Formats: sequence, C-alpha cells, structure tokens
Amino acid sequence: MSDMTTFRREIDSLDEELIKALARRFDIVREVAAYKSRTGVAVIQPDRIRQIKDRCTDLGGSYGMRPEFLRQLYDLIIAESCFLEHELVQRAKQGSRS
Repeated sequence: MSDMTTFRREIDSLDEELIKALARRFDIVREVAAYKSRTGVAVIQPDRIRQIKDRCTDLGGSYGMRPEFLRQLYDLIIAESCFLEHELVQRAKQGSRS
C-alpha cells in the first residue's frame, strides 16, 4: 500500500503542475486578447491552431504519447482559449462604446 501512496503523491504533484501551467497559459491568452482587441486581429487564427496541434502532437510523440490523445487535449485547451479571448475582446468592444 505504501507504494500506491507514493505513486498517488507523485501524480497529485504532477496534476498541480499541470493546473499551474494551464493557468499560466490562460494568463497569456488574456494578454493576447488585450492585444487583439487593441489591434483588431481576429480571435480565431486557423493556421496558428494547426501549428500548435502539430507541434504538440510531434513533441508528445517523442515522449511516447498517442497523437489522438494530444489532439483531443489540445482541442479542449484551444477551445477554452478561443472562448476566453472572444469574451474578453467582446467586453473590450462594449467598454469602448460606453
């Protein structure tokens, strides 16, 4: 049982690191949204989305991770990023009209 406890602690620690990394990623997404709202750059950038998925799938593959898993994971991360950007850009537009 003590081995499982050690494994669980390690997994819990890694989960915390993943959450912190995602939080930092979304902090940067907020900065991107501010930039896009100032410059008029479109929220959705299909070429960039493709680049991210391809790069992360290749990187994960070098660590033995399944490409299908990584594509699904990045579909979720990118969808949340786009949602957040869209919301922030819309708020900025509404604020500039007031």
